[in-house]
Amino acid sequence: MSQRVAQIEAAVTRILASLIAELSDPRLPLILSVEKVRITSDLIHARVFISCIGDVEQAVAALNHAKGFLQRGLTREIQLKRTPLLEFYAASEDPMGLL
Repeated sequence: MSQRVAQIEAAVTRILASLIAELSDPRLPLILSVEKVRITSDLIHARVFISCIGDVEQAVAALNHAKGFLQRGLTREIQLKRTPLLEFYAASEDPMGLL
């Protein structure tokens, strides 16, 4: 992975964490963290892995429901020609097993 992709992943993690904190969906638990963001080398897709106390599948469904809000917020905050499309997953679904 290039250093640029790693920097973008770190920025996306930070921005998404603050945007998720603004959500008021009752399906989201109070303690939810963005564990890891993996962005493809062409910067088209971003897999966001989350963990929480409680029902993680319900939290993933709520974040997928709020994907448009989160995508717009990310686009406003990050300076990229094209913002990666967000996909939310439970941290336990990480195929690389690095979490």
